[in-house]
Amino acid sequence: MVFGKVAAAALVFGILYAIMFSYMCVMYATKRYKWKSRFTILFLHAAIRVASQACGVAFGVLLWKNTEVFVAYLILGAEGYFSLTIASYYFLRHYELRNFGKSRLGQLNPAVGTWKRAAQIWTWMPLWAPWRYTRDNVIMIVDAWLIPANALIITGGSLMVAAMNPEANHLTAKQAADRLNLAKGFRTAGQAVFLTLTCVWVLFVLNALRKTVAARLSRRKHIACAVFGTIGVFLIIRGVFGVLQSVIWKLSYYNPSNYDAQGFTTEFVALENVLAVMPEFVAAALLNASYWATHKHADEVLPFENGSNEPDGHQETKGLNV
Repeated sequence: MVFGKVAAAALVFGILYAIMFSYMCVMYATKRYKWKSRFTILFLHAAIRVASQACGVAFGVLLWKNTEVFVAYLILGAEGYFSLTIASYYFLRHYELRNFGKSRLGQLNPAVGTWKRAAQIWTWMPLWAPWRYTRDNVIMIVDAWLIPANALIITGGSLMVAAMNPEANHLTAKQAADRLNLAKGFRTAGQAVFLTLTCVWVLFVLNALRKTVAARLSRRKHIACAVFGTIGVFLIIRGVFGVLQSVIWKLSYYNPSNYDAQGFTTEFVALENVLAVMPEFVAAALLNASYWATHKHADEVLPFENGSNEPDGHQETKGLNV
């Protein structure tokens, strides 16, 4: 067992995510973050990424002696990307609800309860009838697309690992090749959905900026939009690399030349961490930092149609500093 470059790179980002996780624990302990808020999704992302990087360290040490660790690394990495994408939508929804009183991403007072909402998503209702959600509940459509896309990425990763060790999995050369092609198709489709939804999110950010300028909101709100725009750049980098990694042979997990005695080549480790792991970490860090640009002071609260200084009944708008 050797502590090589794969383990070292995973450890670096594992430490960074552990620091982020600890920071968020402090924010929860001091009640700056609320459990029933957008930050809980981001907290889940940080926890998943800590586990993912731990698996990366284990794989870097054990290498191919334990392929289950590599599968766990791929699955947790996909779950981390999944949770970060969802979190970005909820953060933007919160910004619009706090500053404009409404958002096409989600309602202040959802008419549909939590369980019914979950049932609609898991039955893909927003996919079959998206026009029912485009006016004031776009996040339902996003969730309904992300869940199967996430499943495709995970399935593709599992098929890929099995095909890369055909003898242990009792596969013929043809069966292994067929599984690799199927895995490539699954991962490409899933990554394409993630990239598309990221681009849609950027369009919503631009629309939020337009409304912010038109409403002549404070400089802090312009900074918040700038933070969202920067996050969009890093998420697009992550999404583009994910698609390219699925379709370009040189970047692919399926390419034997990307592997060596220490797991992955130095070039592949660098690309994976700079274009996949780092953009996710920076985006998550900026979402955390957005708290300081979006939490309201008493003199910044805008009046809404109900005559009060807060929208009615929304979990994330009850406290000024949420």
